[in-house]
Amino acid sequence: MVTISRLTVANAKAIDATNWLAMRDVFGPQEIPDSSPREDCVVQADTLPRNDTAEWSQIAWSGGEPVPGKPNQRRVTRQSIGTATITASVGMSTQRLVLWIMWANMSVLTKGPRPPQAKPWSEGVPFPGPDQCGAFEVDAFTMGKNARGQIIAVAKLLPRGIGRIISAAGKHTLFNIRRQVTAHDYAEGAPHRHKKSFGVWLDDTLLAMQVHTSVALDELYDTDAPDLPTATQTAETYNNFRQWLEWDGQPCSNYAFWYFQARWKNQQVTLKDVGQGSITLPQEAFYKKS
Repeated sequence: MVTISRLTVANAKAIDATNWLAMRDVFGPQEIPDSSPREDCVVQADTLPRNDTAEWSQIAWSGGEPVPGKPNQRRVTRQSIGTATITASVGMSTQRLVLWIMWANMSVLTKGPRPPQAKPWSEGVPFPGPDQCGAFEVDAFTMGKNARGQIIAVAKLLPRGIGRIISAAGKHTLFNIRRQVTAHDYAEGAPHRHKKSFGVWLDDTLLAMQVHTSVALDELYDTDAPDLPTATQTAETYNNFRQWLEWDGQPCSNYAFWYFQARWKNQQVTLKDVGQGSITLPQEAFYKKS
């Protein structure tokens, strides 16, 4: 008697015994480069006892599209977010799986209240600011005042319900909200060079400020609050950031861009500004050497 022994999916990853996950892949150039294969997902049924074409010809399929010359396979495209339920049957023997095609809408909050599940900016800082997104003045040890740009990056998972499946399988820890920065910093009228300044899209990811436990609600959060470099007379910072979501190292969202810029002179903040999008980074200091 012929039976269906198992179903597997090419170009997807198993979440649990029933659910498989693949990232949406719209035809055309990728906004975020990804080295993973871009082919459609292919569901394959293995049979017992011989797993040959004679047995495969008996398979009754539900879901997916036929693969010419491959009666034991079904194709599912990845161009649209959603789910596909695939069932293979031979007589009383049946195997079923659900293939999720996932994507996330990435955005950055630069105004308004902090989402309750996102980490507060007060964690680990000696001078907390308001519990709000925006640009603020905060106290500083030696500078009198400092400027801080408080944001929350939000990734909203689609289709709805995929977060619950991933969380129940304990695989929410494979998410990572990536962040890169291009920054020009100046202190005392001269370039202030450090590992994250005067480079192009340098890594600025900080897992410690991310919240993945909310994935069951189809949302993830990243909290950030850049500020000015330490100086005695003048300090300036100009930053462009971009953020995106990855699962198990594979990009699964759009880029979300935001910026922060600030200036300080003689113990006073003279500019503080955070917002969505990008700014032109100045090639020299606003405040010249005295």
